[in-house]
Amino acid sequence: MSEIDPLKAYTEACSALRHYSNASLTVRITSVIQGIALLIAWAYVLTRDNSQYAITIPIAGFLFTGLLYNFHKGYFKTTENFYESVAKMEEKFFEEDCRPFATYLQLYRKIYGNIWNIFLRINATFTLVGSLFFIAFIISLFRLIYYYQLDI
Repeated sequence: MSEIDPLKAYTEACSALRHYSNASLTVRITSVIQGIALLIAWAYVLTRDNSQYAITIPIAGFLFTGLLYNFHKGYFKTTENFYESVAKMEEKFFEEDCRPFATYLQLYRKIYGNIWNIFLRINATFTLVGSLFFIAFIISLFRLIYYYQLDI
């Protein structure tokens, strides 16, 4: 049975950490791009006619944003688990002044330790895009009601 090389294990854990961190960033960027594209399409449809289909674009955007948020949440949770693992490795193999991930993990927990910072910083992309789709849905709903002259 071969012995595990601690430096190689640390390197692999750091590589996996970068992978999941990049995946989370990619999902955030995708959320912004899909939000802009769908909101432009919604504005175009809304200005061209009073079609009942205009209300479906914000609904689809909100659902797609929710799907991307769930991807992000999974990636972010995995990243957090890797931070914890790498921090444990650093405690075991490195001196106290040479533990960048352990230091980051402490700062991360301090900064993002409450619900507001999670909502307004970590998930800010999804909060913004989802809120814009919700506003677009409300506008579409009121335009649809006005168009068909329905009473609320």
